[in-house]
Formats: sequence, structure tokens, C-alpha cells
Amino acid sequence: MRHARALVGGLAATTTLFAASLPASASASSGQAPDVRLLDTISVPVGGTELGMPFGGLSGIDYDPGSGTYVAVSDDRSENGKARFYTLRLPLAGGAFAGSAPDVESLSVLADTDGAPFAAKTVDPEAIRFTPGARSVLWTSEGASSAGKPAFVREATTSGGYVTELPLPSAYAPVRSASGTLTAGVRNNQALEGLTLSPDGGKAVTITENALVQDGPAASLVAKSPSRLLVTDRRTGEPVAERVYEVDPISDAPTAPLPPPVNTYSADRGVSEILAINETDYLTVERSFASGVGFAIRVYWTSTLGATDVRGEEALSGTETPMTKKLLFDFTTTGADADNVEGITWGPTLPDGSRSLVLVADDNFGFNGSTTKFHLLSVRSGLLAARTPDVNGDGVVDARDLAAIPTAGRAGDLDGNGRTNAKDIRLWLTYTKKFPTA
Repeated sequence: MRHARALVGGLAATTTLFAASLPASASASSGQAPDVRLLDTISVPVGGTELGMPFGGLSGIDYDPGSGTYVAVSDDRSENGKARFYTLRLPLAGGAFAGSAPDVESLSVLADTDGAPFAAKTVDPEAIRFTPGARSVLWTSEGASSAGKPAFVREATTSGGYVTELPLPSAYAPVRSASGTLTAGVRNNQALEGLTLSPDGGKAVTITENALVQDGPAASLVAKSPSRLLVTDRRTGEPVAERVYEVDPISDAPTAPLPPPVNTYSADRGVSEILAINETDYLTVERSFASGVGFAIRVYWTSTLGATDVRGEEALSGTETPMTKKLLFDFTTTGADADNVEGITWGPTLPDGSRSLVLVADDNFGFNGSTTKFHLLSVRSGLLAARTPDVNGDGVVDARDLAAIPTAGRAGDLDGNGRTNAKDIRLWLTYTKKFPTA
């Protein structure tokens, strides 16, 4: 009872401290702009070349605010050209793209551990991120589980040279039976599609597109799939945490076969990218596809708070508490054709103070009618916290965090503006209303 009275007293003091500076409209929500809006899209015709190689297959993108440039990786398996990434610009004019195409500045060929470009079909680049200060890049390869080639996370110089590789837990390694059936590890072509860095840049965060073979089924029309989110310390290479993220069922059944030479009906769903919001919260892109129907692209807000840490587990038991998630943006409601979205990054702050998101769609080098697209979204200011609402770091979001904000220093600066004030209180309250995790 004494503890309860002390907590209530602390909350009362917090409210009194900031009451004078809270605007009268703080609790009003009527007339508020949508949380996330699609502002603009540009498309790049299929079949073009840039700097001597086909421009396509863009599967990951990241923005460096220091230089104003983006880095985008192609998922070319060294078949149409060398495995590579591009440095490009996407200038904005107000709330739209300033041009009708990206300004490609450079092309960097990725090197294998021996310093030479990758041989054909030995790599499958999928995601890329700048390291702090854009001194280098991290990138992932899905590998080829069907051929026994493991997925990996590597660091490269900005010119593509090999630097180092971050180890993956043994549970991710592909294991095949004598007959060639995959019995454990990442699924073929459903491995490390997603990569992001922690806000301080010290941790690499990856997510599998679907469940490891031993963990559960791939997503189907009726079943979710328990993917794994892995947090790795970049300095030591040690896993820091691992959580379960449930991929939703496939959105639509196929209505027609894929074009030749495939000629089969196809449908799938998986996580195609992840982006850090703060230490505990992320955006995920879930891409659902059905032949004859097309793509359904949705962006989710998800959190590790309250989710079971499965670090070191070779297989899931099915009793784990997965990450909380909430649908934040659904392309299917816009009337726009999102296409094969595989990359997402924070972009520049927009003139109205909202934060921009830039997404890229992979054209699959023209297969099945896909086109390279860049989408510009705006995220309403004050929706997402730059620092975790778990202010006291006890793993849950509750009244103790609200009470701690005034004296928590940097941890209490939820909006990241360098000050702890009423805006942080308001953001915490908005968070617990919009996305309850306690």
C-alpha cells in the first residue's frame, strides 16, 4: 500500500509539473490528419541501365541524412550483372518527389570474402543499411537453402569491399535430409529479407521472411508464420535478444498461373523489410502476393516489449508470446499499385513537420509485370516515439514510466528534441492509447 501511494503521489507530481504547459487541445483528436499518408510515387521503366549494368531488382534502401543520399541494393544474384548496390538521390519538392526518376550517382560491386565479385548464383542480396556516419554498409544475403548455401549478414565498405561477417545462431543454418528435404534452418528464398540498425548503431536487427523450418509453417491462406527477429551486437557478434514475430496469413488466393517459364499458381506472404523506430519498436513491411491478383502491401507497427526472448532456442515450442503488432498503413486502401515493395527507410523531415518514409519496389527485372517504384509516405508528427516508452527499462509500459519521465534525462526525451517537457508526456499518453503494450 505504501508503494502504491508513493506511485500515485509521483504521478500527481508529474501531472502538476506539466499541466501548465499542456495545450487545451492536447486530448482532442477530431479533425486530426491520418497517421500515415501516401504522398507520391515515381516509377522507373523496366529494362534501363545505369553505369553499365541493368537498373533493377532493388530490394533494400537506406537514407543518410548527413549527405542526403540513399543506398539501394539489387537482388541480382550476379546473373544480370554483378551483385551490387547503388548510391542515389531522391530530392523532394514540398511533399512530393522533385523529379520523375532517381539520380543515380554511383554503383558499387559487392565483393566476396576473397575480394572478388560474387560468382553467378552464389549470393542473393536483400537488405542494406548505412552504419553510423555512412562509413560503411551492412547487407544481407538470403543464401540458397535448397543448395545448402546459408544466409548471412556482412559489412562492406562504401565501395563494396568485404569487411566482416556477423555470425548467425546455429538454428538458422540449413539442414537437409539424405533425400534433400530441408529439415531445419531458414526456408529457401524466405530468409533474411529484413535488416535495420538500433538507434545507436551498435546492434544489427534482422528478421526472417517466414518461420525457420523447425519453428512452424510458412504463411498460408489460413495460417500465420512465426518469424524470428534477431538482435546482434555488432562489436562482439553475440546475440543480444531474439523474439517471435507472427506474419499474417496470405491475403488472397491465386486466380491465374504465373507467366512462362513458371506456369504455376503461386501465393505467399512474408516480412520484406524492418525499420527501427526506437530501442523496442519497429516498422515491418508485410508483402502478400497471389498470381492473377498481385501484391498487397501493409506496414505494421510492432514492439518487442512483453515478447518472449527465444535466444539460444534451436526450435520454438509454440507457447512463446509473440511481438505485439498493429496495422499502421495499408496500400490496398489507397487505390495505388504498390507493386513488390521490399525496402523502407526514414527520409527527410517534411515541410509540415511530419516524418517521411521512402519505400522501394523490386521490379524482378521485368518478370510478371513488376516495375521499380519509389513511394513517399508521411508519418504524422507525435505518433511514434524516438525513444522507447519503456522509460525505466523494466520491460513493460506502465504508470511507472510516466512517473519517471521528468527525471529520466535522455531516456525521458521521447520525441528526441533534446528537451524533456510536456510534449514527452503527451507522446507517452498517445502511445499507450494508440498502441497498448502493457
